[in-house]
Amino acid sequence: MKKHIKQSFALVSLLTLTACDFHTSVITPLSSQSINISKSLLSEKIFKGSDSHNKKQKSAKLTFEEEQEAIRQLLLNSKPNENIKSNPILQDLYIKGLVKQIDNNIPFNLHGLDCGAPDCYSSDLTFEIIATTPIQFPKKMDFTLLEHGCGIEKAILRKGVFELVESSPKYINYYSKQQNSHLVIQERAVYYFPDTKPNEIKVKLIKKIFKEGDEDKIPYQSTIMNAAYSEFEFLLN
Repeated sequence: MKKHIKQSFALVSLLTLTACDFHTSVITPLSSQSINISKSLLSEKIFKGSDSHNKKQKSAKLTFEEEQEAIRQLLLNSKPNENIKSNPILQDLYIKGLVKQIDNNIPFNLHGLDCGAPDCYSSDLTFEIIATTPIQFPKKMDFTLLEHGCGIEKAILRKGVFELVESSPKYINYYSKQQNSHLVIQERAVYYFPDTKPNEIKVKLIKKIFKEGDEDKIPYQSTIMNAAYSEFEFLLN
């Protein structure tokens, strides 16, 4: 893992993507009619009985937030796998086409995407979990880390084991002794921290890490899950 090259990666399952071109490749679009109906219903609900200017300003802000949640719910409802949909950690990953069930397993591939230079460099972290009902993340899981593309003459393959160090209904935090790295999956974000010590990364401290801006501690992030793509409408295009 190149310490000073910060990549973005998308969490996908058994899918090869071209860097910076994944929007229409992994999403099954809903009709524009469905979302227009949703917006109309939300607007009617929010502005009903709101007469003052201040209330309208406040409602306008809520309208955007509630519209996004309505779109999110439409997308979630359109997905067929109730088992994956029932897991809060996996819901947005499923909505955005980044995880799916195959037979009795749920495979993941953290596919490196770097939309800067070089944009053909990739770090792919692959693992899978058993599709229990309800879904449970294991205490340990094997994974592989493949680096390939620009700047690498020959692909580099590494293997390791992730051990669960933190978990809640809203996040999981794994650590690998072999690769000295943390993998954190939250409801709305995915992070991979290379070159870390055991228990160095805690979920509650991630915001502090970004605030301090230490480049050596800033993690690889999932492009499609980060704040730049927080609006669900782009999934309908």
